[in-house]
Amino acid sequence: MLLKNKLLMALFAASIGLAGCSEKQEEKAEDMKDEAAEMYSEAAEKTSEVIEEGKVKAEALKEDAADAYDDAKDATAEAMEATKEKAAAAKKAAAAKLKEACIAAKKKLGESTEGC
Repeated sequence: MLLKNKLLMALFAASIGLAGCSEKQEEKAEDMKDEAAEMYSEAAEKTSEVIEEGKVKAEALKEDAADAYDDAKDATAEAMEATKEKAAAAKKAAAAKLKEACIAAKKKLGESTEGC
């Protein structure tokens, strides 16, 4: 943007300088004006290219972030499922141990093991 402003000022100054000049000076000023216009066009084109590249890179980053989110979500779901399975197995094992302990305690006391 700063470059565009400088070029516009140079173009404006060249236009003002044309008034009251000799023919050679006018030709030189016209050349400078043409050069400034060309520089302005190149700067505008380059700016458009940079903006387009920025958009492409931003889109790629957005896609990468979405992929990373999906991967993290899937990994979390898998970890939760594995944890649930381990917890269920541990609960089942604890219940079996508790039943064994109940049976052993009732046998020692000479009681019926039906409530275990």
